[in-house]
Amino acid sequence: MKIRYCGAGTIARSAESPGGGMHPSSHEILYITGGKVRFKWRGNTCDAEAPAVFILSASTPHELMSLDAEAKFRFLELDELEEFPFTNMQVDDWNFMQARKDIYSRTMLASSIIQSLDFVYHLQSTGLAMQDSHLGEVCLLEISKTYKLIAHILGDPGKGSAEGDRKVKHKSRAAVDLLIDYMDWRYKENVTLETLAEIVALDPSYLVRLFKKHMKMTPFEYLRDLRLKAAASYLSGSDMPISTIVQETGFASVHYFTRLFKASYGQSPAEWRKQLKGPESSVNGIRRP
Repeated sequence: MKIRYCGAGTIARSAESPGGGMHPSSHEILYITGGKVRFKWRGNTCDAEAPAVFILSASTPHELMSLDAEAKFRFLELDELEEFPFTNMQVDDWNFMQARKDIYSRTMLASSIIQSLDFVYHLQSTGLAMQDSHLGEVCLLEISKTYKLIAHILGDPGKGSAEGDRKVKHKSRAAVDLLIDYMDWRYKENVTLETLAEIVALDPSYLVRLFKKHMKMTPFEYLRDLRLKAAASYLSGSDMPISTIVQETGFASVHYFTRLFKASYGQSPAEWRKQLKGPESSVNGIRRP
């Protein structure tokens, strides 16, 4: 793979003609960094607000229009891929997904796509990637990572997995991984079953059964343990008051936190903190009641 061109621009709603075109030999990643746009490709149309990331295979006609006074964008044109990793249907699924305003705030996986593209643009636009071959390789690794993250979010089973049962198995595990990623990132917030179900577009009761099948616990048991581990880290590594730790780790009250902590660790948070003797003490070894 090679980056043929990396650039940025703006487009105004008053522009006489839309941006875009067609690249016969180059695949493209189009990153909307500001404003609201209407993106058209191969007869499809999607309205999206920044941040939004559209992908295109070579020889795909496309147009970009601004729905605000002005919209900002960045783009990468890629040559010499051994094989474009997505089918037309997957490209369409991903591009239509950009209409969801919350896609990049929902999980760390999706937000990592934005971080990777920002990083690549920085290395390319400053010339650092041209000056140092190692940084040039880093850019290609980040692009490869971006494609793999998109494939994961789409639930792509990968080559050699055409059988329906394997595809379903992969997609169910991908849904669980997406929920784990969300809870790992947003554990201190008010996580509801409705929110989790919306993220993976599954019935709430089925979601709980699926999660338990893969993780041997329910989503909220996982969230509870996650918060307890975070609290134990605060207790062992800081002098932060317990009431503050409760707020920082998403527990409803000091009383509820103390009861759960004692059930898992055998001591109250204050007693456990007092008896810690050194860094060798494990903060992850939750003892289940």
